[in-house]
Amino acid sequence: MKKWFIYASVVGLAACVVYWLYKNGKTNTATFQTVDKKADFETNTQEEEKSQNSNVVEEMYQTKNESVQAVYERHSEAGSIMKDAYSNIMEDFVEDFSSENDTNAKDENKKVIIDNESVSVMKEIDSISDELDDLLK
Repeated sequence: MKKWFIYASVVGLAACVVYWLYKNGKTNTATFQTVDKKADFETNTQEEEKSQNSNVVEEMYQTKNESVQAVYERHSEAGSIMKDAYSNIMEDFVEDFSSENDTNAKDENKKVIIDNESVSVMKEIDSISDELDDLLK
């Protein structure tokens, strides 16, 4: 009887080990499948993130180029407006001085005419000046 008990125990133990290995084999296979699915999902997610990142980078560069173009257009337009304004100012400035130069030239060319009234006014001014000098002494 002891022999049968030992044989039954060994057969039972072997059956348990086989069952346990079979069960772990299925779990490992299932684990490998889930790990594979996770790896595929992570790979797909990483590829999607990379494509989204590349799209974001492309949009960023496109927006940057549009901004640079808009700034360049505004500056060139402002430059042309300032150039026109400066030329208008310079035209007015040159015209004013050109008319004054003509007036000064005309005054220099005129002859000074002194008549009797001018002489009498000059004598009165001199006499008043002398009286003021006497008062100050």
